[in-house]
Amino acid sequence: MGKKKSLHGLGTLQAEVMEIVWNFGEASVADVHELISGRRPISYTTALAAMQKLEKSGWLLSRRDGRANVYRAKRDRQKAGATVLKDLLRQAFGGDSRVLVSHLIDQQAMGEEELAELKQLIDARLQERRGE
Repeated sequence: MGKKKSLHGLGTLQAEVMEIVWNFGEASVADVHELISGRRPISYTTALAAMQKLEKSGWLLSRRDGRANVYRAKRDRQKAGATVLKDLLRQAFGGDSRVLVSHLIDQQAMGEEELAELKQLIDARLQERRGE
């Protein structure tokens, strides 16, 4: 059985590490290990390996701080989210954003206020495209 992948295409641990780094701006392996081990068992070397793998695959950058490496995100959360959304749109909805929005509206039981806000967003985009 393979490892479960998150929406970002990362493994569960790697996604957890990215969330920590995004939330704190930067973190050492010791920081990440401490935070995760407070929730569940994890070895220091497992946290280190996850962070090294994330650096190698272009998700993290590191700098030396004394004897430790301190990591920061190379990809910001919004850009990663936009990539996930594009992939989801393509894979699950055949690239048709109307189907995605229709499912979102139908499945989320949105109230009148939320629907009005969506309408305002759509109207604003239409005005931008018309140059108004």
